[in-house]
Amino acid sequence: MKPLPEQPLELKALNTAALLFVGVGILMALAYIDVSHMSTTGLIITPHDIATAYYGPGMSVNTLIGLAHIHMMGLFPVFWLIGFIFVHSRIAVGWRVFWCVVPFAAFPIDVSGWFLTHYFEPFVYVTIVGGGLFILSLSVMILTSLYQLWIVPWREARASAANGSSTPGIAAR
Repeated sequence: MKPLPEQPLELKALNTAALLFVGVGILMALAYIDVSHMSTTGLIITPHDIATAYYGPGMSVNTLIGLAHIHMMGLFPVFWLIGFIFVHSRIAVGWRVFWCVVPFAAFPIDVSGWFLTHYFEPFVYVTIVGGGLFILSLSVMILTSLYQLWIVPWREARASAANGSSTPGIAAR
């Protein structure tokens, strides 16, 4: 597959639809966490709310194993799809490798926090850090990919037109 700015319109449309669909899904997941974990005493979700909702005495280790399995198997294609699109961006290879690997490393940290918090509530911060890292990495990859798909070619075409070049993108490279 060509770099994102050089893709034909049909691939840009497909990749954009996939990225936006997954992005909305991530926002829905964050909204679900907020409304399902918030205590009835406030408007802001706290680490204690998260610990109580997921890891209280009512949550068995068997249930945690089932949830971990479902989440890890379900998120694998999401991480892979976003990463696959993102690796075709024009940013430095080291950054592409870094951001693509982060969700695959951060989510197991998140999940390990579930089990650790089941026994000792302060480990909820492991879950928060792991979740925050994989959400950050997905956000960076989605936004960078969308920028590379649409804004970079537009800017290159404008620069090319301003320099009188007949080949779009030459002036910006």
